[in-house]
Amino acid sequence: MKYPSYTYPLEKLSLGSSLGNYFLFARFDAETNLKGLWCADDDQYYLGEWEWSFAIDGIPVHGRFTEFFPESQSTTYSHEGLSLTKQVFIPFFLEEPADRHVAEMHSLIYLIRMRNESTARKRIQLRHMLYFPADRSPLFTKQPPLEQMDKRVRIEKTDRSCEVLTEGFGEEARILSCGIPWKICEGNDSSLMLEFEMELERGEMKNVPFVMAISHEGIEKARSSMRKLEDPESLLATSVKNFRELLSRSRVITPEPVINRGIDWAKVNTVRVQHRYRIGEAFTNDPPQDIVVIRDVAWYVLGSDYVTPSFSQNLLTLVKRFACHEGGKLTEFLHANDSHPEKHDYNLNINDDTPLYIYALYHHASSARKDDVWKEFYPMMRSASDWIIAQMKDGLVWCTADGMNVWGICGWRNIIDKYTLSGAVTEVNAECAFSLECTAEVARRIGRVEDAGRYSSHAETLRTSINKDLISSTTGLFLLNRDVGGEPHHDVTGDLIFPVLFGEADSKMRRRVLDRLTREDMWTPFGSRTVSAKEKNYDPDLGYQLMGGVWPNLTAWTAFCLGRDDPDRLVEGMKNIYGLSEIANPREYGNVVPGEFPERLHGESFASRGMALSPWMPPTYLWLGIEGLLGVNPKPDEIEMSPRIPSSWKWIAVRDLLYRGAQVSAVLFDGVLYSSLPVKSIFPVRTGDVVDAQCENESIDIVCLKIGTELILFAVSGEKADEVVRIKYQRKVVEYHLTLDAGEGILVRIPEVGAPTVQRSGGAQ
Repeated sequence: MKYPSYTYPLEKLSLGSSLGNYFLFARFDAETNLKGLWCADDDQYYLGEWEWSFAIDGIPVHGRFTEFFPESQSTTYSHEGLSLTKQVFIPFFLEEPADRHVAEMHSLIYLIRMRNESTARKRIQLRHMLYFPADRSPLFTKQPPLEQMDKRVRIEKTDRSCEVLTEGFGEEARILSCGIPWKICEGNDSSLMLEFEMELERGEMKNVPFVMAISHEGIEKARSSMRKLEDPESLLATSVKNFRELLSRSRVITPEPVINRGIDWAKVNTVRVQHRYRIGEAFTNDPPQDIVVIRDVAWYVLGSDYVTPSFSQNLLTLVKRFACHEGGKLTEFLHANDSHPEKHDYNLNINDDTPLYIYALYHHASSARKDDVWKEFYPMMRSASDWIIAQMKDGLVWCTADGMNVWGICGWRNIIDKYTLSGAVTEVNAECAFSLECTAEVARRIGRVEDAGRYSSHAETLRTSINKDLISSTTGLFLLNRDVGGEPHHDVTGDLIFPVLFGEADSKMRRRVLDRLTREDMWTPFGSRTVSAKEKNYDPDLGYQLMGGVWPNLTAWTAFCLGRDDPDRLVEGMKNIYGLSEIANPREYGNVVPGEFPERLHGESFASRGMALSPWMPPTYLWLGIEGLLGVNPKPDEIEMSPRIPSSWKWIAVRDLLYRGAQVSAVLFDGVLYSSLPVKSIFPVRTGDVVDAQCENESIDIVCLKIGTELILFAVSGEKADEVVRIKYQRKVVEYHLTLDAGEGILVRIPEVGAPTVQRSGGAQ
């Protein structure tokens, strides 16, 4: 597995990465200067900016290019044979190991690497400017709260370090430790300036660390953390190792390199926003902050279940404990750093949070939990379903709100000023019908036969009413809604996808909807518009681009539905979604960072207008790759895998797919599915055991199974390769010599007796 990275010249970048772990979240500019360090423990900023400047022999030097890695970002400078790289990272640990490394994870580390390849000694000057504790930045849509920017600090100097405490909030502590002595160190109540000088002889290399440890529990705790940060290089190597482990989970391998890179970076960005707040583990929809939105939790879990299932479990538990109103309704959002979080519901009697949470529970139990949790989950699903039924009138679920914006919109597009979308909303009704059926299935499973019949009956009532009373006489498609007065609204929007996504549309209507959503007024080279360009209220930029802009999550939902009948469109959608994340000139598209998924785009210029790192889009992309492209459908008693791939593809593979405590490896090659676990499929299935197969070339991906008397070896390379694979089984080693063109997939059958048989990209040889 090749470790992912991007390298861009600075002139093509507008901003830098967002890095995070369980406790910290940091944002950077294109030249790897810090633009905000925030802590999840207390929802506070600890550093506003950390600006760097360099001079070589008195001449200021500027960055040439910036590299983006899963664990870090770095910018390289050079002048007359001297190169200097500034790398920054936040120590990263996965799940249980994180419990043993809390101190290390409360740090931000810069590593300055210098090499003098000239023929003369070089003098290097480094200057730092740090601003506390928070500051505005024009690079980002989200700014720190005013009360945090108004704080002041007290700075105390020690030997090669500075201790910084927030005035009036003495528990907010930071320590900056420098790897070399400073020449100048001056500070006031909001900033700190340090200057350093050093010399490098010709041929000499030198690495210098600058470490900041923080604590929300006072200076002694920060000092204790600093004592565990004496080997930054080792922490960097450990962080890389942990990201490699993450990337190895549920590794989907396709013939399309853009999609492969997208899935890799989806995993990376999924964990960058996973935090441990005061009340538990969660993620926010607009980092950095502590607001947890329940609809976003549900969509997030669908992808997180396949890479960080324990986080999914803890996230759903947090919602269960704090987000359920009396009667079963799920609230809209809460603050995860409140000791006793208030439920905020915008006074809506129903919205999409309630049915989506039911779906998230069902999905998590089906895909991620090896233990039987149905009886544990059922009371929550039942109470939420009962709330849905209580909101039904004349066969449909009704939202009675008549306000505007968040107080009058009950679906996913809920932040449009001076706009109302309530009444019988097709999106919410489709989600409710689906979630009631999920609850009915669980009720049947645990022997609650009467409950199962009741929930199925109401689901069928909803399904019938959706297809009778929410059909437009103007378009022949689904209505957007019937408002609280019963008036139908015929707008053509991306919301048409929901009855298709949740299985409420018959085959004829399904085809009509998908045809409509892939016309040029909706389907663009960068994704699906939220509202048709032909609608009278279309605006490519209005309402956070929800009235005609492009939201990648909508593209993902549409692409998923297209996959069943038109896999080429599914692949096109996945390429469209991730394409902007590695565009040749990100600066031309606004808030774009290589390897990150932008939140939302202008509907015509396609400039990124929101967060450079959407916190929910990475797991959604992962879900699209696994359940859309790979065709995985987890059920309580079985898993289905029926890949939806274009006719031009002869193969697709997955290695170590996380499924209910097990790991599944499988290859679809030339119409046959080879799997390490019995799966249901539309393809003939051959099942065997995973065999250890290794190759030194990281560009080669391998899946090897022992099926019957044969070894089935699948291999694909991202570049032209001539390598040896070593296969270990039954206490012996079999070596096979591979020759591969870039992107070529081969399937090798190695019998116990006789010569191997090779199929290349589908054709037998």
